[in-house]
Amino acid sequence: MLVLSFVPLSSFAWGEAGHRISAEAATFGLPADMPQFFYRAYPELIWLDPDPDRWRGAGPSLDAENPPEHFLDYEYVAALDLPPERDRFIDLLYTSGTLRRYGITNSTAGFLPWRIAELTEQLTTEFRQWRFSTPSDRRFLERDIIHVAGILGHYATDAANPDHTTINYNGWILPNPSGYPIDCEAHARFETVYVSHVMTTADVVPRLAPPELRGDYFQTALEFIRASNGQVETLYRIDRDGGFDIFRPVSPEAKAFTAERLAAGASLLRDLWWSAWRNSAERTVRRRAR
Repeated sequence: MLVLSFVPLSSFAWGEAGHRISAEAATFGLPADMPQFFYRAYPELIWLDPDPDRWRGAGPSLDAENPPEHFLDYEYVAALDLPPERDRFIDLLYTSGTLRRYGITNSTAGFLPWRIAELTEQLTTEFRQWRFSTPSDRRFLERDIIHVAGILGHYATDAANPDHTTINYNGWILPNPSGYPIDCEAHARFETVYVSHVMTTADVVPRLAPPELRGDYFQTALEFIRASNGQVETLYRIDRDGGFDIFRPVSPEAKAFTAERLAAGASLLRDLWWSAWRNSAERTVRRRAR
């Protein structure tokens, strides 16, 4: 028997096109002091960016763990002092009464900033090993580095999408005096259908921010997500006014907003790649006391 499995478009972050556009734009903005093997791997880095969305439907264990890595519904945790350790965050959800207050489980709010920080720390460590390894070992480490950097790209670019930072991720569910869209096509209409039909890498590259060396990866991710959450109402207002309707003439405001968000994700990704490389020059690694 042939069994077909269908995954709704709304479950995919930015869609394939958006992730590839952001990853490609990130490569345009990368400073010139990275190791040469990283520059040679640009096609693979771009291809890997959508990869975590390709894992969906793999089976019940992965399907339970994968989705919360792609978002942080910031409204659930806005009042909390979020720790950089994932386990301490889950404990905080219990001890703060957040789970009971909202009637949610310990993964409902999502884990996006932790996923970004964990992968960037891993990338930094692998770059450090590459720096101080023998030439014969470097070729194996290079494969690991490119894979981790490519997968990191997915989550960094997810964080730029306001729909991945809010409980209003697929139609407005809060009190709605402004008449924002409430249909369950809202998510896909913006990040997949509109981006695929309207946006190109050339729209994004001119909007890249200057490179910024990042130190605290978790705080970087959290502050970035908080800023993306601040764009949620703008996203919904543009959608309400028909800006993401591909059957209408292209709205300059909608296109500029989308290009800015794609560029923000590309800039963050570029910074994390570059920072992981630069920070890996330090031989000292902090170790947990036992």
